Amino acid sequence: MDYDINYIETSYDALELNQIFINEFIKFRKENNLTQDLFAKYSHVSREKIARIESGYSSPTVLNLLKILAPIGYTIKIEKVEKKS
Repeated sequence: MDYDINYIETSYDALELNQIFINEFIKFRKENNLTQDLFAKYSHVSREKIARIESGYSSPTVLNLLKILAPIGYTIKIEKVEKKS
């Protein structure tokens, strides 16, 4: 059985994808005129935790990410990444 059938090399490694996520997370918050304090208030996730996520010192759990996004009408999804050229 060929277990590698769905494996692809992607354009980004995990560290690069993490940095892209952090940048998009901050951009999303600012575009929606949300301070870290408001994010914390709506989500019941501490402002300190949100600050650690944005600074790259901590990765959010899926549960915390859902808690942060749900009160403002967003969620997360699994999305296929681009193949390496």
